[in-house]
Amino acid sequence: MTFSLDILKENTEYFGLDIGTTAVKAVQLKKSFGKEELISFGSAPIPAGMSQSDSDLDKKKIAEIIKKLVHSMHLVTKNVIVSLPGSTVFTTVINIPKMPIGELKKAIMYQAEQNIPLKMDEIKIDWQIIGDVPSKNELMVMIIAAPKAKTQKLVDITEAAGLELCAVETNSIAAARSLQTNEKNYMIVDVGTYITEITVVQNGVVTLTRTVPVGGQVITRAIAQGLSMEEEQAEQFKMKFGVLKDKMEGQIYKTSKSILNTLQEEIGRSIKYFNNQTHENIQLLKLTGGGSRTLGIQDFLAGALGLNVVYGNPWALVVHKPDVNNQLAGNALDFAVATGLAMRGL
Repeated sequence: MTFSLDILKENTEYFGLDIGTTAVKAVQLKKSFGKEELISFGSAPIPAGMSQSDSDLDKKKIAEIIKKLVHSMHLVTKNVIVSLPGSTVFTTVINIPKMPIGELKKAIMYQAEQNIPLKMDEIKIDWQIIGDVPSKNELMVMIIAAPKAKTQKLVDITEAAGLELCAVETNSIAAARSLQTNEKNYMIVDVGTYITEITVVQNGVVTLTRTVPVGGQVITRAIAQGLSMEEEQAEQFKMKFGVLKDKMEGQIYKTSKSILNTLQEEIGRSIKYFNNQTHENIQLLKLTGGGSRTLGIQDFLAGALGLNVVYGNPWALVVHKPDVNNQLAGNALDFAVATGLAMRGL
């Protein structure tokens, strides 16, 4: 899904750029004997709140950060693919009768007007068929609407950084591309700074995506309030002890439990919805995102949901030199989106 900005060309180099809440991440790959091979990757921190700002000054500052990152990575291409977080787009799934493609496009646009609570002249719309409903001779179609202001912001930032924006898609689709496996149905839980993106992948296709207001900083804030300390100190405690029951006499676990419960309840609700819609189950959950590295989250979710919970590794499908193994392993949770974007350009 590319929001009408898809101008990718064959035999042209691209790199993926993930502009996150606290950092920008970039990845460039190339095709080598049918596999993706790593050319370069890197990241740079962003001051708190800057990526959420729409001010021209902050957009220029982010552009400068990106420009320096691209230079440090020695990238030889200016063609970039960027993503939008799920919190900035509206997603809905509709069932629509099967019909010729020309009629289908018109019908989808009509349904978009009926189902999307945004002004049509202020959004860009993309869609994809995600499945069949044989019993009703219908198609399941996912519609994604992105505010034009958000896509224009990406255009402004990349232009100021001296780059050529060639495609825009969502974080969830990019992450699903880099974390793809052979399992029929699985869920990706991308725990960010302030939000978590929940994505269900069925037969290699994203069929459900939603965001919930839970993230690493939300957990830190709960710990700070519960233990009457500054957030900086709470972050240090979280990084050292995680949310394990047997650390700090269980104090950190107790103060963060309500946030963790909210996360697992929202995940459970998504699983139930998928089951009701498809009559199929999800047995595997893949964690990614910087917030997911907090000690104890994996075990908590596995126990609460009764699922196999693993950490996603976007580098698993990428050929790379042995001398960067440790470096890649240490930052795998941060690069799922950027790697997925880079894969789209191949």
